[in-house]
Amino acid sequence: MTIRKIISRSIGVDVIAAEDLANNSVTTAEITDGAVTQAKLASSVELGVGAFLGDNSSGALRGDTTNGKKDIFRVHEQELNTNVTIPSTDNALAAGPLSIANNITLTVSGNLTIV
Repeated sequence: MTIRKIISRSIGVDVIAAEDLANNSVTTAEITDGAVTQAKLASSVELGVGAFLGDNSSGALRGDTTNGKKDIFRVHEQELNTNVTIPSTDNALAAGPLSIANNITLTVSGNLTIV
């Protein structure tokens, strides 16, 4: 049997499965803008929005990056209840009182300053 070169028009819709692709074979250049929806993102991915109180939220907790600098207060829980690692390339802050739950680890790579 002769081996032929496979071209994109020869491949049917929904024929290629994830296990057919090599690791890192699909890059952002191959993904159409707007093709990835929130439902396709892993639920464990933190998008970095946070909870804020201020003029934009009207009393509701939310993050807002579209309406300027009106949300002024960052609010958070008082107890750390998931393991967290802060790499030396990042900055972080939290206001207290704060506690760390049993069997939870906070790892700070680099310098730590408590004020």
